Amino acid sequence: MAAEADDPSLAATLEKFRLYETRARFYVIGSSREKRWFRVLKIDRSEPSELNVSEDPVWYSLQEVKSLLQRIDEGNRSTGGLAFVTKAYGIAGCIKFLESYYLILVTKRRQIGCICGHAIYCIDESQMITIPHSSVQTDVATSKNELRYKKLLASVDLTKDFFYSYTYPIMQSLQQSVTSAGMKEMPYENLFVWNTFLTEPVRSRCHNTLWTVALVHGHFKQVKLSIFGREINVVLSSRRSRHFAGTRYLKRGVNDHGKVANDVETEQIVFEEEAGSWKGRMSAVVQMRGSIPLFWSQEASRLSPKPDIFVQRYDPTYEATKLHFDDLARRYGHPIIILNLIKTVEKRPREMMLRREYCRAVEYLNQNVPEEKKLRFIHWDFHKFAKSKSANVLGVLGKVAGEALDLTGFYYSGKPKVQKKRLIQLSRTSTARDGSLDIRASSGDLSRLRDGSLDIRASSGDLSRLSSNAEALSSTGFQDMRNQANKQEFLGDTPCYQTGVLRTNCIDCLDRTNVAQYAYGLAALGRQLHAMGLTDVLKIHPDSSIASALMEMYQSMGDALAHQYGGSAAHNTTSSTVQ
Repeated sequence: MAAEADDPSLAATLEKFRLYETRARFYVIGSSREKRWFRVLKIDRSEPSELNVSEDPVWYSLQEVKSLLQRIDEGNRSTGGLAFVTKAYGIAGCIKFLESYYLILVTKRRQIGCICGHAIYCIDESQMITIPHSSVQTDVATSKNELRYKKLLASVDLTKDFFYSYTYPIMQSLQQSVTSAGMKEMPYENLFVWNTFLTEPVRSRCHNTLWTVALVHGHFKQVKLSIFGREINVVLSSRRSRHFAGTRYLKRGVNDHGKVANDVETEQIVFEEEAGSWKGRMSAVVQMRGSIPLFWSQEASRLSPKPDIFVQRYDPTYEATKLHFDDLARRYGHPIIILNLIKTVEKRPREMMLRREYCRAVEYLNQNVPEEKKLRFIHWDFHKFAKSKSANVLGVLGKVAGEALDLTGFYYSGKPKVQKKRLIQLSRTSTARDGSLDIRASSGDLSRLRDGSLDIRASSGDLSRLSSNAEALSSTGFQDMRNQANKQEFLGDTPCYQTGVLRTNCIDCLDRTNVAQYAYGLAALGRQLHAMGLTDVLKIHPDSSIASALMEMYQSMGDALAHQYGGSAAHNTTSSTVQ
């Protein structure tokens, strides 16, 4: 912070705010973390329906800002002077309904984690403040419709499942952050920033993101674990997409733009305590869930706990489905591995109709596509297998996870040689190109999963013996990258990157998907700890204390996402399914 003391522009962020008012204006005084430097934002209150915001470009010292506030008070004595309104920790948004603009402030926060020295917060209290002075407002400001809209906005509980950071881009993966070249501001246009629209009026007028906080909706959990006396942090962060957002039954499948319901990116980060100074090792792996990317729906009914499933319309060229997978390729690279957990056989066809159509869609999209860009489709009837008394659900899913990790890899920092102060200042490493890594196939003996479409039979239980089935799409196959993956894990000082992603779905992308994502997380954690030199083996025993701690994290995440999308906690917990 010594450099910040000499050069206020190095403060980079404003973290604490105080709101003052006169009859004519609001003044937002923002300070850096150390409260050494201050900025001033002025908001006009004389227009009933227009937003006039101006930012003072000067960085003030504590004494200078006190003097400024005193002069403002003296200059407004005739109309009541300057009054303190509230302290705040950032602007969550600015919105207009029929007439007045409203300012949404974070008035209480709580730290819920810290990633490599960057604090992560949730909101404990927020406040909505009317910007125009009451003397200039018309009857519209107090009309029944205006009050109804205000009440609707107030019903959005910002204290539940929203989180943010001033210095760490929590809306994107650790790998994306590290490979972003010289990022100076928070990326608000990211699909996981839920208040992008609400903050745009302030950001566009100030041409920066100093005054606003970028809120991510989903789940954040951090725990400390001790492994052979070495303390590590494990973070589980789930980010819900703001596109095609909504609750179960109201939002299903895909829209015309390729956005799917319940699109959630889950990231598992592991780092050593000393990584706060950028000397320690870090690792991260990303997986995602999302509704089946077809046009389908269900009509909720009190009489039927399992409403009928309708394929609303058939898209002969699967254009929306293609848009979805093209978007995933841009986000994660290739390969895209699809794990489909819906039922194969039913007395009354529901899920199986979607399964057949999903297979057709993937088969169509894999036509005339280069080998490395073909979708890898794995189907496993979760319910059918889980009914067996001898079923080892976690064992089968763990093998799927292992194959997926062999293909995609995971992010590992290596041993940093250059110390950096801020994550958002890290430049692109020479081995990364736009967050992807060119992994070349080697000549080992991985090719145990040979088909682009694979149906995992309940009786097999051993992926190493699986072969293609009658519904195989084409022999696209999983590529042989085991040797490369093993190389990645043993290169202790060399950075490695994830390219591609495992996409899991059931019908709601909740219960069955939670179990599969935990199995993937457990398999990934073993490799992450091994790459960081914390263990000698690649696997974590499912009965170990580490596995139990991770399971609790995934259960907590599953409950949070189930409440957000389905309105209640997860019906089948991870622990009850895998035991």
